[in-house]
Amino acid sequence: MGDATRSKGLSGKAGGCSATSEQSRRVDWLMPEDKAQELQSVLQRLADIDRRSRAQESLVPATVIKEEDWQGLAFVLDGVKVIAAMNEIRELLPYPESVTRVPGTKNWMLGLANIRGELLPIVDLQLFIGGGAISVNEQSRVLVIRNQGTSTGLLVSSVIGMRHLPVSKKMTDAHFEGSLGRYVYDVFGLEDGVWPVFSMAALANDEHFMAAAL
Repeated sequence: MGDATRSKGLSGKAGGCSATSEQSRRVDWLMPEDKAQELQSVLQRLADIDRRSRAQESLVPATVIKEEDWQGLAFVLDGVKVIAAMNEIRELLPYPESVTRVPGTKNWMLGLANIRGELLPIVDLQLFIGGGAISVNEQSRVLVIRNQGTSTGLLVSSVIGMRHLPVSKKMTDAHFEGSLGRYVYDVFGLEDGVWPVFSMAALANDEHFMAAAL
């Protein structure tokens, strides 16, 4: 009875670790009294450590806030490296093997291509903004955008790839001059240079872009 009373005095709960009276009774029956007391002391210390650890965790924020990244696809337009938001680009394609010219359209409207059963208008984006016509080669790509249920393919001379830009690097009150100016609303300043953000939404809503007919 004396051993049972002593082990009750050592019982206690601390977080996920505790030295219970049942544990103490098992310890007393399986080993000598001095060894049992030593093990019970170790269990109690572990319980104390666990309790302090849990108390310390409550002082640490549950999540660590990371700097937000802006995702975009970088490409070359009229000799300028620009980037467009990934959520504005539906698909990236090589230049179609067959593009059928549509009579009565402007020179930047290259024609229609059959992409998986869907007729896709192909626009020379560089020619549209006032640059020279793109000479199609292996590096040429078509960026597919979608606006109001209609898809359009934009021919660009080359694609650099996806970029993750820190939002903190966005330049405030930045203005971009030239033919790209009307489609650039944001600019990122990075170690490798300035990256204007080409707005596909602004392009799709441009009345000149929507008027492909002569």
